[in-house]
Amino acid sequence: MLKLDKSKAVNNIALHLDTTASIDDIILVYSQSYDLSNGTIDFVVAETKGKYRIGGISGSALPSPSGQYNIDVYEGSEQPAVWSQVATAWDAYNEVWSTAGEFGITGSLLRTIRAFISGSNDSSFTDYISPNELGTYTTYNG
Repeated sequence: MLKLDKSKAVNNIALHLDTTASIDDIILVYSQSYDLSNGTIDFVVAETKGKYRIGGISGSALPSPSGQYNIDVYEGSEQPAVWSQVATAWDAYNEVWSTAGEFGITGSLLRTIRAFISGSNDSSFTDYISPNELGTYTTYNG
C-alpha cells in the first residue's frame, strides 16, 4: 500500500512493475473508495532499478479528501492535439499548435495499487508539554 501525504511538497515513491521495459512516463489513475471520485496524476520516472520506477509526486497533485484510493498504473506519453477534438475556442487557445496536446494513457494497465492519502482534511492536533514532568496532553480540533 502506498502512503502519500498531500501536505508534503514531494512524495518520493518506488513503483514495482512486472516489466523491465524502458518506461519513462507513467499515469496514475485514482479512484476514491468512498465516493468513487477520480482523476489522474502524472508520474515522471527519475530512476529505474530493475523492476522499480522511482520518482516523486507533488503533494498539490494529490486528490482531496484524505482516505483510501485505488490507483491504476498506466504507461503514458504526450498525445498531440486533434483539430476536431480540442474543446477550446480558437481565440482562447493559448498554445503553439505544433506543440499542443495532453499527457495521456498509451498502454494497457500495468498494475493496481491501494493507497492511503492523508494531509488534506485530517483533524489538527496540539500537544501541550508540562515543564516539570514532561507529560503530554493532546487536544483534538474537529
